[in-house]
Amino acid sequence: MVKNYDALAETIIEKVGGKSNIFQVAHCMTRLRINLKDRGLANMEEIKAIKGVLGAQWAADQLQIIIGPSVEQLYNEMLHMLPNVEAATPIQENLDKAEKKANPFSTAFTFISGCITPTLPVLVGSGLISAILALLTNFHVLSNESSTYVLLNALANAAYSYLPVMVAFAGARRLKTNEYVASFIMLALCSGAISGVADLTFLGIPLTTVKYTSNIVPALLMVPVMSLLDRVVLKVTPEALKSTLRPFLLAIIMFPLTLLVLGPIGTLVGTALANFCVWITSFGGLSMAVLSALHPLLVMVGMHTVITPLIVNEISTVGSSLLFSKALAANLAIGGAALAVGIKAKKAENRQTGISTGVTALLSVTEPALYGCLIRLKKPLISAMIASALTGIFIGIFDIRAYATASCSFLTLPIFMGGPMSNFYLACVAAVLAVILGFAVTWIIGFDED
Repeated sequence: MVKNYDALAETIIEKVGGKSNIFQVAHCMTRLRINLKDRGLANMEEIKAIKGVLGAQWAADQLQIIIGPSVEQLYNEMLHMLPNVEAATPIQENLDKAEKKANPFSTAFTFISGCITPTLPVLVGSGLISAILALLTNFHVLSNESSTYVLLNALANAAYSYLPVMVAFAGARRLKTNEYVASFIMLALCSGAISGVADLTFLGIPLTTVKYTSNIVPALLMVPVMSLLDRVVLKVTPEALKSTLRPFLLAIIMFPLTLLVLGPIGTLVGTALANFCVWITSFGGLSMAVLSALHPLLVMVGMHTVITPLIVNEISTVGSSLLFSKALAANLAIGGAALAVGIKAKKAENRQTGISTGVTALLSVTEPALYGCLIRLKKPLISAMIASALTGIFIGIFDIRAYATASCSFLTLPIFMGGPMSNFYLACVAAVLAVILGFAVTWIIGFDED
């Protein structure tokens, strides 16, 4: 485990081309995500060789450096060394140049991922609170009519109810517009006076009934438009009046524009995405086998976050996600495969790496096992994919669903509580099955330590 984060941060900054080459830095649960002005200045081999770095690769035009669960501490150290990177200023010319290099799909994906990723800790916390409450009520430890339950349930529900507000805040910060005005607009839209209310009119114009709570797509559409408007406002507003007129103009223009246009479009898009998730998993065991087998490869190239917005939208819209259950099969199969390497390997280094990263995969995150063990030895990665596919068939047949998001492990199995208790019990069986299959297939196929 890395302890000297400031030294690690300095080394990474040096190897990616220095402070002047960085225009955006963020992190997820295990990866440091850096956007560079000139990607050619990043020395990938030297970055991968840094002590404390588990791996590195490009995802679209973003450099992703795998650190592990301690990535947030490294990120905080880097922010102190890069005081201008996260400054809330108008979009810089260099930022525009860097974004022009990316195709529209990559730009859109990077923006959506950047809006969703900062909210994941809140969603994880909310999911675990909901799961624990479900556990306590199912075993009659706590009544769902008690004040304690009502208060904790309100805390858990707030994460998804006001998720659009957090998404708007993160998106506005990413696009260098005023995040508080963006949140202000979404808070109004999520209020009981507007969200889901029928027969509303604005200046005599009938409004489409839109449920803004838990609906992240209107926020994802609203913020980019607000960012463009903000540039115009900054240019035409007199300097002495900017602090007053800027928030007023942004709010008074974007609020009705979202009510009349962006909100209804967002609802149609969000519903279509939820229906797509239902369709892609409608083939039962076959579809879940393919999705589960592909999950380790998506993690390997950093593209698993492409599906995260779909999963968040599916849970917000439908209330549960079968699509997310692929991570249960893959994560625990990876853990089982790593443990097999740890027990079967002859080299002390491989035994130590396999056992330590295998336990980490079963209890928290899989990147250390994936990069430190499976990919390096190759055959265990194939074994883990086979085990993931077989477990995915079981998940698809029994329609095992997640009711919240968290890194799938034995510690987070309560996220599969929220519907019938049989769903939770089957999720536990799937978790054990994935570990056993990951271990057994790796043991049978074997691996070449050289």
